Amino acid sequence: MLYLAVYSLGLALPFLGTALFIEHFRKRVRGFSRWSRPLRALAGLVLIIMGIMVLTGQMTWFATWMLSTFPVLGRLG
Repeated sequence: MLYLAVYSLGLALPFLGTALFIEHFRKRVRGFSRWSRPLRALAGLVLIIMGIMVLTGQMTWFATWMLSTFPVLGRLG
């Protein structure tokens, strides 16, 4: 019973925190709304480029380049 209570509390805390701070978050994010459309376009372009890289096999080359350029990325996961 105790494990179930702790599990339920751990599951509920992020939702309660979101409910408490959502209005504050919305006020802060409202200033970024003018960048919304260009950022979505950029994200879409990045997804298209990455999809093409996966299809052509260039994603492996890119991953190797990233690891050689930024070795700290190899320790992240």
